[in-house]
Amino acid sequence: MSHSTLCSVCGAHVRDATTPYVQEIDGQLAAVTDVPVQTCPQCGEQYFSPETVDTLQQMLLQRTPADHPPTVIAVPVYPFS
Repeated sequence: MSHSTLCSVCGAHVRDATTPYVQEIDGQLAAVTDVPVQTCPQCGEQYFSPETVDTLQQMLLQRTPADHPPTVIAVPVYPFS
């Protein structure tokens, strides 16, 4: 996406940014930091490029038991109810 891309929610111009991405896989949270994204400064909508989505899927879904992340953190979990 280019800098002239408009947000499909509110119509503002989106900006290049990075964001953390978190996904639950097999009951465990996995996080990737500094993921490139286009973000709307007005409403906060985020847009990932197809290439970024492909890379995230490869990193998170196609990993093997031998793949170890460079950092592991404990995350507190609170039930909504």
